[in-house]
Amino acid sequence: MLTKIDWYILRKFIVTFFFCMLIMTTLAVAIDISEKTDDFVKSGLSSKEIFYDYYIGFIPFIWGMLYPLFVFISFIYFTSNMALNS
Repeated sequence: MLTKIDWYILRKFIVTFFFCMLIMTTLAVAIDISEKTDDFVKSGLSSKEIFYDYYIGFIPFIWGMLYPLFVFISFIYFTSNMALNS
């Protein structure tokens, strides 16, 4: 049975994990866009087509590939933040 402190720690970790996931995904997409801008312009696709055809599959790929990094960074950040607050 989880106590109140367990729920508090779990909630802090999950919030930190999703925040880390959001920041790192945004960074990965921005880097990928900057690298592939010429290819996107040459293809003549609209930004909506690029997003739905390419980035809908790219974002889950990045999440799967960087999942261990997300967990590691969020765990280090949230434990250091908890230690700082105690």
